[in-house]
Amino acid sequence: MTISGDTQFNRLQPPKLKLPPELGASYGGSSSQYNLSGGRIAVSMTWTYLLRGKKAGKFILPRIQIPYGGKTYTTDPITIEVLARSQKPGPSESRANTFTDTFNGGVHKVEAFVDNTQPYVNEQITYTFRYLYNTRIPSLDSPKYTLPAWTRFWEKTLDQKSNRREVVDGTPYWVAEIRVALFPIAAGKTRIEPAKLSLPTSVGFGRIDGLKVLVTDPIEIDVRPLPQSGKPATFTGAVGQYQISAQADRLELEAGDGLTLRVQISGQGNIETLTPPAIPALPNMTVYDPKITDAIGEVGSEIQGRRTYEYVIIPSKAGNWTIPAIAYPYFHPQTESYQIARTVPMTINVMPNPNGAIGTTTTQTVQSDVRVLKQDIRYIKPDSLKLTDQSVYPHKRASFWALQIVPVIVVLATWLYQQQRAKRDFTQLRRQQAAKKALSAIEAVEKQISRGPAAAFAALATGLYQYIGDIFDLSPTGLNPELARQQCEAAGLSEAVTTRLVEVLTQCDYVRFAPVAANPTDTENALNRAKTAIYAIEKERQNID
Repeated sequence: MTISGDTQFNRLQPPKLKLPPELGASYGGSSSQYNLSGGRIAVSMTWTYLLRGKKAGKFILPRIQIPYGGKTYTTDPITIEVLARSQKPGPSESRANTFTDTFNGGVHKVEAFVDNTQPYVNEQITYTFRYLYNTRIPSLDSPKYTLPAWTRFWEKTLDQKSNRREVVDGTPYWVAEIRVALFPIAAGKTRIEPAKLSLPTSVGFGRIDGLKVLVTDPIEIDVRPLPQSGKPATFTGAVGQYQISAQADRLELEAGDGLTLRVQISGQGNIETLTPPAIPALPNMTVYDPKITDAIGEVGSEIQGRRTYEYVIIPSKAGNWTIPAIAYPYFHPQTESYQIARTVPMTINVMPNPNGAIGTTTTQTVQSDVRVLKQDIRYIKPDSLKLTDQSVYPHKRASFWALQIVPVIVVLATWLYQQQRAKRDFTQLRRQQAAKKALSAIEAVEKQISRGPAAAFAALATGLYQYIGDIFDLSPTGLNPELARQQCEAAGLSEAVTTRLVEVLTQCDYVRFAPVAANPTDTENALNRAKTAIYAIEKERQNID
């Protein structure tokens, strides 16, 4: 649906569709376009939906109303014809999920299902593919299966169970099972395509008669967006059930020494996509980027594990300093509520660093009384003589160790200063070159539009997420349109500029994960809007800085 005119539109909400029950729809995002012709500006706003027919027949898409400026604009109704899916099998392929081997007197069949058809974004569901048979194949070849492509899911294959005996509808079968943990990455309706099993068969005395391909039914999934009500401001997308703990390798040290703070997030969920916790401001302490390690396993069909962040912290001033509680918000899909896990505060006792001053030694001047006894011999005989032990080895003197420690402290301080300066320089250089790199990436996409819309939009999304990571000093991994919006708003960018960028990212994800009829013109428009968004962001960044 497109609304156009010669004036700048305020932010409009997507139109609501009133569809007949035979049609389903998923929202694909919005876009805006500005053209200058004859001294006048033409502005258009477009919303895209993906329609899916649930049954064959002709259906009417009712009029769509778009209220704006005190008026209501209405579209014409549209007649949509949904054709029946062809049931004709291809060459040597059976479209059924069951094959009865009449010669060997047995049955082979396949099935696929998920444990939850209405998950939240990033909530785990378990996909199970099963091959059931009660007769052996008289062939050297083994059945070969092909699972669907997980285009809109993070996926992790679970441990496979050994073949087992099971009675189904009164008939005993051998059962082979494959399970995959899936985490949906975008809200909306999606479809898990059928899985296939290529089955060599025989019709007598071991003679092979081609292949039979058994096909499972497709699975419709309706992914629910995370609710906005009750969402913490610091929420970054963790879905599941988590705990967080923190532990320091020591609680007492001298100023200038370092300690290791280990923050561990554990529980059930997509551990590999967890973002680092927000460490509270720690005055008089320098905190370095963490080392990240994962330990991931499964319990039953659930992905569980832990992610550990190891921070090196160096206090610069003596005193009793507190590391406050570290909060980690997450969405619990079972209770359908946001919750916050917290660590226990801890106090660090920082003692003064010895100044390393060199000690002093005193010597006594011995007075002597010399008198002449003979003209040719002069005796020197002090009145009193006090001797000191001169055999103390250098390494037993405090001054020796003070001299050894001073260079170490100087080298360590120099190294720390260089590390901090290098980090600042790298971050500044990364931000300065962000726009140049992003525009170069867009130019590269323009030269490869012929590769198709999916590849072009995937490359554009990669370049834009890298740009966001560069200007905000973040890792581009795990970013999505909503996180990009949060970062832009937190940085003080205007709503218009933020929305322009988010709309391009949403369109990229839509074409990548739910390909529709996108042509080179659509791709070129998206590339131009991406450039415009980058120019606008850079202009506002200069004003903010």
